[in-house]
Amino acid sequence: MSRLSINTHEAKQFVGSATETILDSALKSGLVFEYSCKTGQCGVCKIKVMSGEVIELKAQLVLTEQDKLSNKVLSCCCAPTTDLSIEAEDLSALHGIEIKTIPCRIKQLTRYSDELVGVTLRLPPTAEFKFLEGQYIDVIGPNTIRRSYSVASTASQGEINLVIKRFENGKMSEYWFNQAKDNDLLRLEGPKGTFFLRDGNEDLIFLATGTGIAPIMSILYGLDSDADFVQCGKISLYWGNRHPDDFFWQPSFKKLKVAVNQVLSRPTEDWPHQTGYVQKVALMTEHNLAQTAVYACGSNMMIQSAHESFLAAGLAENKFYSDAFVQSY
Repeated sequence: MSRLSINTHEAKQFVGSATETILDSALKSGLVFEYSCKTGQCGVCKIKVMSGEVIELKAQLVLTEQDKLSNKVLSCCCAPTTDLSIEAEDLSALHGIEIKTIPCRIKQLTRYSDELVGVTLRLPPTAEFKFLEGQYIDVIGPNTIRRSYSVASTASQGEINLVIKRFENGKMSEYWFNQAKDNDLLRLEGPKGTFFLRDGNEDLIFLATGTGIAPIMSILYGLDSDADFVQCGKISLYWGNRHPDDFFWQPSFKKLKVAVNQVLSRPTEDWPHQTGYVQKVALMTEHNLAQTAVYACGSNMMIQSAHESFLAAGLAENKFYSDAFVQSY
């Protein structure tokens, strides 16, 4: 197998091959580039090829014609066929955080509604499971079914909280909603993903749809419990759901000041809050986008729309961070 040299614009180098994606090669070498779904559906892992050639190992489903003209590719889908020079940032904050597979047991199940369940997982005392608030894990359940879930708890809690939505005819949904019980033995693999807070000193806008609120809960509670964190900027949360009962979480913080906006996509007569799409509601509110970072999590449709809309409104490209929930196959 030919060993190819891949160099980044930060003068970092690693080895790749034509049979392994650029992202996987980077992760093996200890470098961490932006990524989320690893299936080509979210676009988070987009990088620019400065020189060299690549081959597509998986379909780059969200790559646009403009992206292609700009020599951009998805690092989770493409492999090098020559030595490469790429524009990709190594996220040093994730160095030293090891992806591992460990056993876990269900400590508690909380039924929020017919469509939502909260799960608390108890970890072995010796697990030493480290993650950054905002990351996700894979849960490996019965018959080795694997699904990804964002962590809603903080790194200091010593247990993992998840918020899980029912999917019709979903194999893992069948387990969570009809079979799971306290003390069930499962496995988890993680942490994964690059959705985490970069800078808490700027104005922050959080956008979430559905259970996309989970990693944002983790980030906000992490800030709230951080004795060294002093809030300097505005923090705004826009959380969208289809039904009033979907708002299972009522935010309450010890020191954070957060402008919480519950947004219902399907208006009802007695709904007292805002209606519409979270990204549009957020942009109707005055924000100084020159000093703001946006963190979006939830449906891929919302994230793609929010990315386009916020950049058009003046947000810097490198100030939009996202974690898209995509369909598992």
